[in-house]
Amino acid sequence: MRRIYIKYSRSLLTGLCQGTYKSLLTFLRDTLGRKERVPGVVKTIHRFGEYPEKFHPHIHAIVIDGLFTDTGLFLVRKRVDLKPLEQLFRTGIFKFLKKEGKITDDLIRNLMGWKHSGFNANNGVRIKRGDEKAREVIAQYIMHNVFSWEKITYIEKTGKILYHSRMQKGKNRKNFLIYHAEEFIAAITQHIPKKNFQMVRYYGWYSNGLSSPAGSNAANALIISDPLLGVNSV
Repeated sequence: MRRIYIKYSRSLLTGLCQGTYKSLLTFLRDTLGRKERVPGVVKTIHRFGEYPEKFHPHIHAIVIDGLFTDTGLFLVRKRVDLKPLEQLFRTGIFKFLKKEGKITDDLIRNLMGWKHSGFNANNGVRIKRGDEKAREVIAQYIMHNVFSWEKITYIEKTGKILYHSRMQKGKNRKNFLIYHAEEFIAAITQHIPKKNFQMVRYYGWYSNGLSSPAGSNAANALIISDPLLGVNSV
């Protein structure tokens, strides 16, 4: 339901990027007890899911698991419960959507009462220092294209498009869809960003206002996911 707001108001994606960064910043600063330090975060904005006709806005991010001092010293986050981060993430997004007039207090109370919130934080995947291959794989993953040419088959006889994807779960299991050519064009063009819209964003130590000589020492990846709004971070 919340995704429809973003479809017709793409500027909300900027606010979601900023809001999730603020949640990360608060969590890491509280964990390390360093209020003036910053993490390094790279975020990419995506608007698609398994099939091109689905508008599925979400955010991928590479998050350094710790904070940088103003001299470039990297402070590694100690192992703590990530539940507070999930709560910060959850309440921050609801607060932002309410401010934008997209949801009400009644809806927020309803959502906050869910036993399974749909928000989850996990840092089970760790990248070792000097593992350039792993860094490259993650960077390629968060920057992947809307769709792959390898998934598309044009059926010349019928003028239709056969689009392959992964096997879907549930009652209607399938791993392909068939489109009329006009339908397929309409489906893929909805993902084209406006001119000059920033699809990759840098926060904290990686922002334009800071340099990061200690970036190569950051060896841990923090993984966060938000199925409610489709926000995924690595």
